[in-house]
Amino acid sequence: MNKGPQSLSAIKNSLILKTRRRLKPVIQNRRTASYFTLTLTLFSLSFFGLFAIRPTLITAITLIKEVNDLKKLSLDYENKISNIILAQSEYERIRESLLNIEAALPGKSDFTGFSKAMEKLAFNNGVVINQLQIDSAPISIPQTNGLLSRFNFILIGVGAYENVNSYLADIYNYKRIVTINSMDFTPEGGTVSGILRISMKGKAYYEP
Repeated sequence: MNKGPQSLSAIKNSLILKTRRRLKPVIQNRRTASYFTLTLTLFSLSFFGLFAIRPTLITAITLIKEVNDLKKLSLDYENKISNIILAQSEYERIRESLLNIEAALPGKSDFTGFSKAMEKLAFNNGVVINQLQIDSAPISIPQTNGLLSRFNFILIGVGAYENVNSYLADIYNYKRIVTINSMDFTPEGGTVSGILRISMKGKAYYEP
């Protein structure tokens, strides 16, 4: 009595198995087709998308290169500015020394400046200049590769001993380079007057 249902179940299983065998190639083909379609779609999107974004990529790469170049240029400018600031600071530190050098060795003979300086020092020390003779020198001369130029002068003045002494000290300490070649002293108005007549010969230097 139980053989009937078992036979029916066996028949059903056999039909299902046969159906699966028949549909399996179809299912496999559809799956393959789906994979192929999906792959082709992704490839197409990637291929055409690359062409679509190519200008954007080129622009981005160009901008990155320009930014890097600007950064390098900015760094170069910063270094140059730092060097300029350092040079300016160094110049400020030695500016007074440079002015002293310029005063000690002017770039031209400057007869007028020299004469006024000698007269001012004499006036400050109570010495009267009777004569100040300066030898002629060319106003404009070519460069001499660091060699100094000079002009001769003769100064004759009158003053008390103390005044003459302080006047000579000021000439010795004068900011411009001056050398004294000879000096003669003679009493003025008698030996007891204390007044001296000084006759001085020297040279003043400059660097054209």
